[in-house]
Amino acid sequence: MEGLTALAERIRRLDILIAERADGHRGLGLRLALGLAMELRRGLVPGSETAELVERWQATYPEEWVDEAIAFAAVLLRDPARMTQEIESRLREKGMLPEDAPPKL
Repeated sequence: MEGLTALAERIRRLDILIAERADGHRGLGLRLALGLAMELRRGLVPGSETAELVERWQATYPEEWVDEAIAFAAVLLRDPARMTQEIESRLREKGMLPEDAPPKL
């Protein structure tokens, strides 16, 4: 039960960031992935709650952002290690992560 509480708290904090930040749409994919993880941990059918979330996003955000969020969430759930490597690579390209920082696998 503690894991569900921590996950719910992460989702709550991410929802606040998405709502308050001008670039909050960048967190949609992670939010969807966390929502799907919550559904799975609770024994619900994936999409039973998150489908409504995506529907709201479709009314709020450009289609491109919603599609990107869905793709991001799918990759994150299928292969989290690959997604971590991809994020680290992008951060290195932008100079936000030192080249000599050890990769986290």
